[in-house]
Amino acid sequence: MSAVPDIRCKYGKSLRAANQQIACITYTNVAVENIKRRTNLDELFAVSTIHGFLWGLVENYQSDICNTLRDQLIPERIEKKRQEDNGGRSVAAQKAREQVVKLQSDLDNLQLVEKFSYDDSGRRDFSTGSLSHDDIVDLVSMMILRLPNLQKIIGQKFPYIFIDEAQDTFGNVMKALNQIASEEGLPMIGYFGDPMQQIYENRAGQFSGPNGYRLIKKTENYRCSKEVIKLLNAIRPDLRQTSGPNNVIGSVEIRLIKAESGNGDRNTYTDAQLSSALNQFDSALAHFQWNNSDGIKQLFLTRQMIAHRIGFSKLNQLFTGCYASQTAEDSFKQGEHFALKPFIEVLIPLVEAHKINDHAAIIQILREYSPLLDPEGASKDLTIKTVTEKAQTAINALVSIWSNQTVKKILNVASQHGLISLSERLTEHLQRKPRSEVYNETEYGLEKGDWLMDKFLTHKTNELASYRKFILDLTPYSTQHGVKGDEFEKVLVFFDDTEANWNIYSFSKLLTPISVGKEPTAGQKQKSLNLAYVCFSRAIQDLRVIMFTENPIAAKQEFISNKIFRDEQITIQ
Repeated sequence: MSAVPDIRCKYGKSLRAANQQIACITYTNVAVENIKRRTNLDELFAVSTIHGFLWGLVENYQSDICNTLRDQLIPERIEKKRQEDNGGRSVAAQKAREQVVKLQSDLDNLQLVEKFSYDDSGRRDFSTGSLSHDDIVDLVSMMILRLPNLQKIIGQKFPYIFIDEAQDTFGNVMKALNQIASEEGLPMIGYFGDPMQQIYENRAGQFSGPNGYRLIKKTENYRCSKEVIKLLNAIRPDLRQTSGPNNVIGSVEIRLIKAESGNGDRNTYTDAQLSSALNQFDSALAHFQWNNSDGIKQLFLTRQMIAHRIGFSKLNQLFTGCYASQTAEDSFKQGEHFALKPFIEVLIPLVEAHKINDHAAIIQILREYSPLLDPEGASKDLTIKTVTEKAQTAINALVSIWSNQTVKKILNVASQHGLISLSERLTEHLQRKPRSEVYNETEYGLEKGDWLMDKFLTHKTNELASYRKFILDLTPYSTQHGVKGDEFEKVLVFFDDTEANWNIYSFSKLLTPISVGKEPTAGQKQKSLNLAYVCFSRAIQDLRVIMFTENPIAAKQEFISNKIFRDEQITIQ
C-alpha cells in the first residue's frame, strides 16, 4: 500500500485538477473495504472489485457493447457450445444444444435490447440486456482489445491502475490491461499479488506485466507474527520471509485427532460420526482455551462444515443441491437470493426486535421496507394511530406463526399484512401449483428452480436466523476461500478431509503423505498448499490448527522430521 500514498503525495493535486483517479482493483468485497479504510475514503482513489471496475469502464458505450456481443462474444459462446455437443443423448450434449438455440435466438434479437446492464446477482439474459459476472469479464476484455479509442479513454481517466490479488485476476483481463499500458509512460499498471495465493479456478496464477515490466519481489511480512512466519517459510521454502520491525512473537500450535473412515454416502460421515467429530472439535477448542474466547476467526474448507456447526445445514444442502442452478447457488452464498432476501432484510430483524421490545428498530425496519409506512402507499390517508395499530397487528400475526408454520405461509401472511413487498418472481412461485412431475435433469434442467422453490417453501424458519448471521458475518466462522485479503489477531484452521468431502483438496496427503501412505495428485498438492498458505497467513498473532488424521502419532513424527511444526507445538487428542 506504500505506492498509493506516495502517488497521492506527489501527484494528487494535479490528478484532482485533471479529474483523474487512481484505480485500485481487487477481487473480494472484503478487500475493497480494507483498501477504502486504508485510503481514508479519499475519492482520488476509485476502489472496486474487478467486475465493478470493468463495467464502469464501458457501461456508457451501449452501441459498442451491442456490437461486441453481436460480432464476437455470443458467436464465440455458440461455437464453444457446439463443440461440447457430440450429437448424443447425454445430459451434457442435450444441454449444449439447448444453449446453442438460446444463444442464437439472443443473437438474432440483440438489436431489440434497449439497454444493457450488469446484474451483480449473477443472472444472464442477453435478450433483456442482463449481463452476468462472466459476461462482464469477457465482454470488457474484448472491447478494450478491439477498440483503441477505449484504451486511450481509460488511460486518460486512470493514469495509475493498481491490481491487488493479481494472481486471481482473469487472464483475458490482464491481457487487456497490459494493452492499455503497452506504451512508454502513463498509464502505468501495477500488479500486486502472489501466485502461491491463487485459490480460484481459471485465474492468471503466474502473471506478468506489459512489455518491459519490472518485477519487484517482496520478502518482508508486516502482518504475521514471527512464529507464523516460521511456519510459512517451512511450507514455502522458495521464498524466505522476514518480519517487520513491529511484528509480535505470537504462537503456533496444532492438535491432531484420529480420523474415522466415513461410513456414509460417498465415504463421508454418518450422522453419528459427524456428531462425534463435532464433539472432538469442541474438545480441541477447549484444549486451546479458545472455546469461549472472542476475536477468533475459525476457517473451514466448505460452507456445509460451518452450516453443521451453527444450524443451517438443510438450507445449505438445498441451495447447493441438485435443484440449484449455479446462479441460485451463488446468490444463496451471497445472501442475495430473491426468496431469502425478505427474511434477511425484514422478517428476521422484525421478529428479533419484537422479542426484545426494540420499538425503535421495528419502526426503522418498517419505514425502510414496509408498504404500511410508505407515505405514497395505501396508508397515506390513514391516521398515525390507525397505521400504528395495523403495524402492530401485522407483527403479532407474524410472530404467532413464526416458529410453527412454513416459509410459504409466513411470506403470504407478511405480504397480506403489508410488512413486505414481494418481487414478481417470488409472487409467481407463491401463486403457482407445486410441480408434480418427478424431477429429471435432462427433461427439466432449465426449470429446476421450480423444484428448488417448492422445497424451500415447505421449510420452517428454524435455520434462517443462523444463515442470516453467517451471511452478515456475525459469527466467528468463515470458509477458507472467503478470508483472502483479510487478517485476524487469532486464527483457527480446521482440516478434516472426510467431513469436507472435496477431493480436489487433501490436506492430510499434502502435509503428511508418509503417514497417510499416499501422495496427493499434482492438482491436489498445489490447490491444498495454496489454500493452507492463505489460511495460515491470515494470522496476525496466534494460529491454531485442528487436523483429523488416520495416524496422529505418525503424523506428529512426520511434521517434526519435515520441520513444519516443532515437537512442543504438536499435541495429540
